[in-house]
Amino acid sequence: MKMDASVKRASLSVLALLLALLPVLCSCAAWTQHQAADAQGGAMLFAYRAYRRGDYVSALKNLSSAEQYELTDQRHAEILYLKGQCLEGMGSRLEAASLYEYVIKTYPDTQYAACASGRLEELRNQPQIPNRP
Repeated sequence: MKMDASVKRASLSVLALLLALLPVLCSCAAWTQHQAADAQGGAMLFAYRAYRRGDYVSALKNLSSAEQYELTDQRHAEILYLKGQCLEGMGSRLEAASLYEYVIKTYPDTQYAACASGRLEELRNQPQIPNRP
């Protein structure tokens, strides 16, 4: 019987230790999510800076980095729209138009769908972009 009591005490000690560590473990998970959000935000910041400098290749690389993290619809639409802007800057208007169409179709309730619609309309007024139904 003494062994059963010592096993119970040991089990209770382990349980108490786990309960004591639970807040630490949970805060680590929250910290990791916070770090991911910071990393994604940083990649977006660098992408916008590169885009404004006309360094579209760097902007696209940073956008790809930002895409590696969990995305809201709004963030994904923003990334795709900015990729379209970079492609336009590089002279790849057809590819940009395809991205804009995708944003409009996939994320119609975002502000980037409205922006993409405006860009697509402007591109279609140029001779090389066909009108699609």
